[in-house]
Amino acid sequence: MKKIIAICCAFFLISTATVFCQEEEDEGDGFAVEYRMNEPGDQFINIGLMVTFPLNFGGSFPLYREGQMATGGAGTIGYHRFLTSWLALGFDVSFGYNPTIGENMFTYVPFVLCLTVQPSIKKFEFPITLGIGAAVETYLSRTYFPGLVLKPEAGVYYRVTPSWSFGAKGNFMYMPQWYDNSDYNDYGNFASIAIGARYHF
Repeated sequence: MKKIIAICCAFFLISTATVFCQEEEDEGDGFAVEYRMNEPGDQFINIGLMVTFPLNFGGSFPLYREGQMATGGAGTIGYHRFLTSWLALGFDVSFGYNPTIGENMFTYVPFVLCLTVQPSIKKFEFPITLGIGAAVETYLSRTYFPGLVLKPEAGVYYRVTPSWSFGAKGNFMYMPQWYDNSDYNDYGNFASIAIGARYHF
């Protein structure tokens, strides 16, 4: 009986010593675990719906004169990949429309390469994006391609789960039309307010 008690005590002491040594080794590693919502190589797909306002149009073509175009809408989808924890590169495609006072429709499809800087605070993300690309622009029988597109935007998103975030953003889009005869040059400016969702993977 004494031998069994002695063996049990020895086993207990050895087990305790082993656990204590492991804890000391773990504490001595010096590694601090830091959680980041985004890491290099992380990706996301964004979708959004926008209300689009025409601003300060100018040019000889009647469509672009102030007051000739009404508020419209747009939808967008894009793919982005993080190069660092706060910098992403991606590509967006949109389809937008604005009715005119003549009950016709101006449509445009911009293809935009995007560079995004995204600071974050807890579960809130604040993407600031600069986009440049080309657009197909159509009105009645006229099609203009490729049209330059410049598109800065800023927004705020909330990461509801590791895979989904939801938020809103505002953007400005500059779409000029340049012709050999400069008398026909036009300059379209749009401002948009969008709600969107992003799927992170």
